[in-house]
Amino acid sequence: MLSVDPLVTTQEEQFVVGNSDFMFYNNYVSRCGGCVFAFCTQGSAEITVNHYRGAVSRGTAFFLVPGAMLMFTGRTEDFRMNYCVCSKEMFAEAAFRLEPAFFHVLREYPITVMTEEMIQGCEAWFRMMEYTYHDRANVYRNTIIRNRLQNMLLEYYDKYQRRLSYGVQPVKRQSRQAELFHRFVELTHEYCLQRRDVAFYADRLCISTRYLSTVVRSIAHSSVKEFVDRAVVLEIKMLLQSSDLSVQEIAYRLHFPDQSYLGRYFKNHTGMSPTEYRNARK
Repeated sequence: MLSVDPLVTTQEEQFVVGNSDFMFYNNYVSRCGGCVFAFCTQGSAEITVNHYRGAVSRGTAFFLVPGAMLMFTGRTEDFRMNYCVCSKEMFAEAAFRLEPAFFHVLREYPITVMTEEMIQGCEAWFRMMEYTYHDRANVYRNTIIRNRLQNMLLEYYDKYQRRLSYGVQPVKRQSRQAELFHRFVELTHEYCLQRRDVAFYADRLCISTRYLSTVVRSIAHSSVKEFVDRAVVLEIKMLLQSSDLSVQEIAYRLHFPDQSYLGRYFKNHTGMSPTEYRNARK
């Protein structure tokens, strides 16, 4: 039986709360339309969020901003997560007072390893969200959920500021390297489908390629090329899975010289040809 994407909202249903094995995202990358907060209740899995890769298990949560690309790999059979997905509009209303730096944090540190106290708070939050989700006669239902989402965001931000919740020690917002890395990530999102050369990004940041490499290596623990390539491969996977575009059309859209070049590039990073990857998902 085909799995169904649990992370879908509609104009009538602005939020969804539930528990899922996330099989829809098993070795399948898809872009999230809304914001997602998910908490692992059992089992474990590897997760890819945009450029970030990490592990989730009991006591681990992740938060995705609208537009994030998500994929699960290496999952156990008993893997389950509680989740809440809210529409882009509801997220914007809940988050409008938060500092822009917080959204950089959500993009760069999507996975949170919780303390036992935080786990208890998270479980209580989900119980309240689930109660309101099923209370469909409540005329203030959307307002209550939006307020609870805002409360959770503020809690999340507080834990970040106190450096208690992240498995990776965050870089100080004021540091020059952090500012450069934030700008590099934004440039990657904007230009990775057209430009994949390190010099382009260094030039846009007005720094040397060597210094850019140092910044990305120290914060993302990968080379600049690896970082950009991961973004491009995710885009290729998404187009192969969610569109009927031919490989040649995808190559043209992503500014590859030709279909053969894209095929070699994709196989070098995934071990499969584009056609093999597309057929494996059918």
